[in-house]
Amino acid sequence: MNITQYECQACGWIYPPQSDNQSKQVAQFTELTDSFSCPLCGVGKSEFRPVNEANQQGESDAESAQSNRQQIIIIGAGLAGWSVVDAIRALNKEVAITLIAADNADRYHKPMLSAAFSQKKSAKDLIRFTGEEAANKADITLLANSKVLAIDSDNRKVLLDNAELSYDKLVMAIGAAPAIPPSIDAQNVWHINNIGSFNDIEQALSNSSTPKHIAIIGAGMVGTEVAEDLTKAGHKVSLLDMNKAPLALMLPEVASSKIKQAIIDQGINFIGNSRVDSVSSLPDGGYQVAVTDCGDSSQQTVEVDHILVSTGLKVEETLPQSAKLDFNRLCGISVQEATLQSSDPDIYAIGDCMSISGAPCRYVAPLRAQASTIAEHLLVHLEQHPAQADQAYEHKAYVHKPPMIRLKNKSISVSATGTPTADEQYGKWQVVSDTETEVGQELVLQQVAADGTVVATATVKSANK
Repeated sequence: MNITQYECQACGWIYPPQSDNQSKQVAQFTELTDSFSCPLCGVGKSEFRPVNEANQQGESDAESAQSNRQQIIIIGAGLAGWSVVDAIRALNKEVAITLIAADNADRYHKPMLSAAFSQKKSAKDLIRFTGEEAANKADITLLANSKVLAIDSDNRKVLLDNAELSYDKLVMAIGAAPAIPPSIDAQNVWHINNIGSFNDIEQALSNSSTPKHIAIIGAGMVGTEVAEDLTKAGHKVSLLDMNKAPLALMLPEVASSKIKQAIIDQGINFIGNSRVDSVSSLPDGGYQVAVTDCGDSSQQTVEVDHILVSTGLKVEETLPQSAKLDFNRLCGISVQEATLQSSDPDIYAIGDCMSISGAPCRYVAPLRAQASTIAEHLLVHLEQHPAQADQAYEHKAYVHKPPMIRLKNKSISVSATGTPTADEQYGKWQVVSDTETEVGQELVLQQVAADGTVVATATVKSANK
């Protein structure tokens, strides 16, 4: 049976995966229930499109695009930066776009990074298109492996180590970097914030013929996902966190305790309520991690082969500060919600590096809508939008809605909507239901504010042992 593949427009995941495409058990996408959602980023069925349809969108408008090639510069070639390229090209095939990347600018499925070890996937397996292939396809100028030194916003210039570029509109898609605790030397640890860093640790593990003991510092979403993934890949994992349970800052104890038990049942050594004081190299290789209990101040050491840090993100300050933008290194570049413009109207920001009303926006699902808003707005201001001939054209403001949050662990299913937090000053958590199913236990929770508004929901499904 010939299966038509559909692509998630938020994160790029394809249904069915190539490995399942020939299976007779796979249903056509159109036969899936309306409740189907992307297993990587959680967006709904309506956000999928047949493969190659996106490439055809907007071609009918190509002839009407104006030839004036004003310069749009995008800094950052992750999922956010490429989403802006796609959104602009869907509307205008001619406007000049320069994409500046600190790496090769390869396009890949970022949500797959925390689920690739157990599937024996290398960085090469995750790449959909090389940067050069994607740039040629989109007809843009790509400056790969290039470092931006500063932004001269007064004169609208981007300063590189070997060049100076002028822009009419600038999009900041610089992402965020791992926030490594000060007690840890960054040279001693790995992270998987991008495909380059994933490749580094994947190569280190694949070059060894024996399983390794890996310490993961930080039991948030990514740390908890990677802990299970590395365990399923055959490695020993110790997961450390300053809180008593994984996801303890997001969910109440009734939920986080279930997650803790599920990962322990997987064979993961969870060391909670603990602070990493130091990391020292061992003479024969590997590291010794010194840990202090946050409650009784007792100490222990853990000897491991590798250390992976997943303790949150920060936005590098050099470029936003050089551009004189409203900025906070923990939250990112402050933007207007409706247009995603920064404090400088010619500079936009998207993805991990930006914040709305003081809150960072670090999820994949909203990127498509954010990119569309930026493309529409900057093209109108460059008089390059194909619909401007229609006097009824009106810009549709971006409205930020917290996406569904999904933990991609096999041992326990966790999904949440709204803005969940364990801090009950924002709302009390209530158990809606706690029921036995054929396959396990299902716990449904709501977080309710003082005025009765439901600010978040969470569903935790744990399988029978």
